[in-house]
Amino acid sequence: MAGQEEPEPEPSEPAPPPFTIETRDASSVKQWDVPSRTYRRYDCGALVEERPFTDAENASADRAIADTARRANVAALLERARTDLAANQAFLDAHAAGTTTVEDAVAQVAELTRQAQGFIRLTVGADLLEQHDAINPD
Repeated sequence: MAGQEEPEPEPSEPAPPPFTIETRDASSVKQWDVPSRTYRRYDCGALVEERPFTDAENASADRAIADTARRANVAALLERARTDLAANQAFLDAHAAGTTTVEDAVAQVAELTRQAQGFIRLTVGADLLEQHDAINPD
């Protein structure tokens, strides 16, 4: 309800991509350093190969970063949905008790419109989930 709402929690920031992705066996380590886009291979602890990412490795890193951001946006929308459901129930309870005002109803319409936009993004998904600024309009 207007005037009685608690501040919304800040959505969590997307997790940064891993600094390195490693595979290991008995004597070798393969590293894909995502921030520098560098591949390294070590045998028995000694660096034996270092090169820039191939096109395929770059594409894979880009997908991983986009997927991380998308998952964080989904989590933020779901958390906001939980908060919104509680606020909507509080409004409905107050309305049923006859304690809402016209101002409360006007404010609720604006909140429901914002919530509907988040629900549409979550339902449709894809590129709409990559619009982090649309999730955090403030």
